[in-house]
Amino acid sequence: MSELPKQVVVVVGASSGIGLAAARAAASRGAHVIMLSRSQSRLDEAAESVTGGMKRAIAMDMLDPGAVDGVMASIEGIDHLVLTAVADELASRAPISELTGEQVERSFDKLRGYVNVMRAAAPRLREGGSVTLVAGASAVRPPREGFSVLAAASGAILSFGKALALELAPIRVNVLMSGVVDTAIHAGRREQMKAWAEKDLLVRRFGQPEDIAHAIEFLMTNPYVTGHTLTVDGGFVAI
Repeated sequence: MSELPKQVVVVVGASSGIGLAAARAAASRGAHVIMLSRSQSRLDEAAESVTGGMKRAIAMDMLDPGAVDGVMASIEGIDHLVLTAVADELASRAPISELTGEQVERSFDKLRGYVNVMRAAAPRLREGGSVTLVAGASAVRPPREGFSVLAAASGAILSFGKALALELAPIRVNVLMSGVVDTAIHAGRREQMKAWAEKDLLVRRFGQPEDIAHAIEFLMTNPYVTGHTLTVDGGFVAI
């Protein structure tokens, strides 16, 4: 497996959660990390915890194609691209007959943003580089109620990643499908989710952003993995 010194690692959604953990992991291995997210102030605060390599924090809304194009144009070359950005997906959960048009649109924000970033970033990916797209396990195991459209959007990311692996080869493209992870999306019910994980998940623990970041490191640095969906979920899909 290769190391990351002086390689450019761009992380979208780097101000918190999985994205911040991925940025920390890459920097600790000597990478030049470019941290992207919507809020400059949150990025600047998050960047203080990223040590070991060079870092830049740039505000960018991945749903704004013009902003995405401008930021990507300012980056000369990208060795590894990691897309983790996610809005509060749970706010778009509802039975299909009760979903509003706005909720449907928001359900596809992650996919829409990933497409915007990939369109602008693809020409800047360097030989031997990689792309990792983070998707939720609802793609293959949606909860019983209210996740039909969210599950469809997550499933689309899995297909998007496989298609990109074919289109961009030999650039490697993989999807990291994560289970329930202790991030801000669960802030209002963290203790409830922790209790559920420790009782029902096969590993009997609540997933941490660092667990997912460790898997992202593997996908970035192993030169023989592409077109793959790696599930890191504590056994969620199996139960």
